[in-house]
Amino acid sequence: MSEIIPFPVSNDRHDSDRDAVVNEELKSVPRRDREKLRFKLIKTLDAYDGFFTKWSLNLPEEIDETLKKQIYDIAHQEHDRKMHMLRDIMILKIKVLVAEYHQRHG
Repeated sequence: MSEIIPFPVSNDRHDSDRDAVVNEELKSVPRRDREKLRFKLIKTLDAYDGFFTKWSLNLPEEIDETLKKQIYDIAHQEHDRKMHMLRDIMILKIKVLVAEYHQRHG
């Protein structure tokens, strides 16, 4: 049995922390150009979407429920790890975008 399991981001605090870091990085960019950089950031993150949000698990039909729960728990832990990694990628990417912007316009 193969099943795609979506893992929505459930912690809004991480979203606001991430947004605060992005906004802080963008402060040095003129207002008219901030949305262009934000769009480039979103475009980059969208490229990773499937890797970070979908899982395919192949479980035998006769699997024990305890083992099944353990597998799902491990999958959730792995998802949390990937979400931290995505946040790190986002922070590094906005820093790169801002640095490139300043090199072009500095």
